[in-house]
Amino acid sequence: MSVSACSASSASSTVLYIKHMVCPRGIRVVRQKLEQLGLVVLDVRLGAATVAASAEELDWPRIRAVLRQAEFALLENAPQALLERVKEAVGQLLRQPAGLRHREFLAAVAEELHLPAAHLNVVFARLSPGATLAGYILGQRLAYAQELLASSKLGIGHIARQLGYSSLAHFSGQFRRVARCSPSTYRQRLGAPKQPVAVGVAVEVPNDAS
Repeated sequence: MSVSACSASSASSTVLYIKHMVCPRGIRVVRQKLEQLGLVVLDVRLGAATVAASAEELDWPRIRAVLRQAEFALLENAPQALLERVKEAVGQLLRQPAGLRHREFLAAVAEELHLPAAHLNVVFARLSPGATLAGYILGQRLAYAQELLASSKLGIGHIARQLGYSSLAHFSGQFRRVARCSPSTYRQRLGAPKQPVAVGVAVEVPNDAS
């Protein structure tokens, strides 16, 4: 693997693009593994780690092997690395306890990656022909809705609010287009438990999720 294929470097530091860093624990593990190799780690964030060494000074086979043992992987090229970082950021932000409002979602992904949202849109469209980042985010939201319906006791209204929908009708309409049935029917078919949202509990209504 050439140096330029998996890193971006300056005279004194190198950025490693790393796949499967999807949670804070993953970030901690990557830092620990790199430090165990004797590297000075300047920064670790979702999908990337910066070390205080030039690319030429790094022992790439050893780094690759240590990360692979921890179930991570160096990405082969910078554009693909960015695409993976975008996808991992979407998954991580989607699963935050407080959830995210749809209108803030792309901005939150851009902030997480320290890149302009417009640039992320362009990269995603270039590397995913026929797809858009907004469409990918919507698909991931509805896939997570299916996961919550199957594995949790959350009420359907609660799930809709957590995913950023302003109304149950809007959520149900989008869910039907993907699953070919309503959220309640989907849950019944799976035999998942159902827990109504508690009456009288004030819940903030998020922005429109269209």
